[in-house]
Amino acid sequence: MIAFFITFFGAVVLLFIGLNKRESSFSIFAAGILFLSAFLCVASKFGWCNFGILESWVPANMMQFSPEQLLFMGLLSFLTGFIILSFRDSDIIGNDQLALMMFSLCGAYMMVCYQHIVVLFLGIEVLSIPLYVLAGSKKDNIYSNEAALKYFLMGAFSTGIFLLGSAFIYGGTGSLELELMGIKPSFMHAIEGMPIPVLINAGIILMGVGLLFKVAAVPFHFWAPDVYQGSPNRTTVFMATVVKISAFIALYRLLNTFVGIKSNWSGWLSILATITILWGNLAAMIQQNVKRTLAYSSIAHAGYLLIFILIADGTNAWILWFYGLAYGIASILVFSISHQLYNTNKDDTFEAFNGLAKSSPIVAIALVIGVLSLAGIPISAGFVGKFYLFSFAWQSDPMLVCTGLVGSALGVAYYFKFIKHAFLKVGEKSPVIKDRGILIFLVLIILMAGVFPWILLRTFF
Repeated sequence: MIAFFITFFGAVVLLFIGLNKRESSFSIFAAGILFLSAFLCVASKFGWCNFGILESWVPANMMQFSPEQLLFMGLLSFLTGFIILSFRDSDIIGNDQLALMMFSLCGAYMMVCYQHIVVLFLGIEVLSIPLYVLAGSKKDNIYSNEAALKYFLMGAFSTGIFLLGSAFIYGGTGSLELELMGIKPSFMHAIEGMPIPVLINAGIILMGVGLLFKVAAVPFHFWAPDVYQGSPNRTTVFMATVVKISAFIALYRLLNTFVGIKSNWSGWLSILATITILWGNLAAMIQQNVKRTLAYSSIAHAGYLLIFILIADGTNAWILWFYGLAYGIASILVFSISHQLYNTNKDDTFEAFNGLAKSSPIVAIALVIGVLSLAGIPISAGFVGKFYLFSFAWQSDPMLVCTGLVGSALGVAYYFKFIKHAFLKVGEKSPVIKDRGILIFLVLIILMAGVFPWILLRTFF
């Protein structure tokens, strides 16, 4: 709860003190607020400090602040802080975009900690509404306007589906609290020959579909490439990391409530995971635009995380946390380099990376580590995340793991495009990136998490 308060009131303060001033002057302050939120979440988890008074303001049946939720909130705050630092070169006047991103993060907190479907719905709306504005913040860019309109329409459509599913669940279980929602279907499933009501099955499907829109899983992914390409780079990476991870946490908690009737929903979700992995990787292979490539890469990673949803049992949430950290840091690293190159030559294709190894070898090495982590190559955090995921999934669904391995192999083809253009191509203009400090720090996180993952896991779990 302390993270919610600090993030919300920090955003309000930024709005007022940043009037008629450059946003870049306050980026470090905004990131500091978010890192403080992340630290206090971890401190609360270990009992170093207690904010029970704040948590008591929220009814226990509405939100839950368990150690697991605190770590997820800390992760989201940590990633958002690095997003703001990595894109702090903005010349925008006013802090409204920073504040909107922090308000959206408050919605992500609600999606992580909800115990009642009403809170989840409010969290989705608080998360989404600022993003409608951020996606269309480039008012003179037709692609940004298109991104805002598409994201708004798809957001409204998916929310309607989610609410219909919530109504069905309430009709079938008589409650919208997570603890009570799962009791009735689990009890009926335990009685041999007693079928699960159609309302419950339909409600699970519709609520799941509403959240699958947010994570851009196939076939609910069609908005993602256009929205990712048209939105400003900072908004795009926020959608690809924080929004996606928070939606998966919400989906994990929702479906884990109905783990007693897992056979009723695991079949169709397994099919969607397979299609998402294969389609995301295959579609990314034919893209020439960097942001569209990373959009389809994000779709493929949604397929890998759907495997986690299928193996989640309430005790292995650490897999989602570690995978989210690895994927989030690597995505921020690659997006940040791409953004800085775009500012140099206004080219959003792979040609922008030509000659990078010659002009900025340190940045080129950072790029290699970032894309290899996204591809899941050894000694990177991405490899460890996939290894844990596939190892646990192998026991229950070997075929789905094989699909994930095939998808990972396909992914190497388009991730190698970054390396090919940076090291093997010669550009007309030598791309130079001066802001290297954050990039090097992100690389160190990827390597440390890839070489010594047990340090992180033993520390936090």
